[in-house]
Amino acid sequence: MGLLDIIRGKKKRKADEKLKRPPKGAFKTPKSKVAEKVAGGVKEGQSELASEVILSPHITEKAILVSEESVFVFRVSPEANKILIKKAIKELYGLEPIKIRITNMPAKLRFSRGKQGRRPGYKKAMVYFKKGDKIDIT
Repeated sequence: MGLLDIIRGKKKRKADEKLKRPPKGAFKTPKSKVAEKVAGGVKEGQSELASEVILSPHITEKAILVSEESVFVFRVSPEANKILIKKAIKELYGLEPIKIRITNMPAKLRFSRGKQGRRPGYKKAMVYFKKGDKIDIT
């Protein structure tokens, strides 16, 4: 039994090392580093901060309707705040936002094929620009 415990202990340690999370301040550190090559979703000339803050555009019928009024909706990182979102938008699209509104969308329970599941929650930001400013989201 001692041999089995040793083997199991090693497997547990290896599994624990894979699940290690980055330290709490790790999200805020790469402010001025600019990526030189296209790698890991970061475009050339774009900092890692912008790609970590703005996850994707949030495309729904309502978001398309408000985009005609120069309001664009994005899914953002849960740690993002208005200041980080403003810097990321300015860096990615070269436009200065007038106003930013942030909403935490809650997780919801769903049933599928008789089993209960959970749709994850997310954070979204509505970014307001001057009239006439457009962003090509595609």
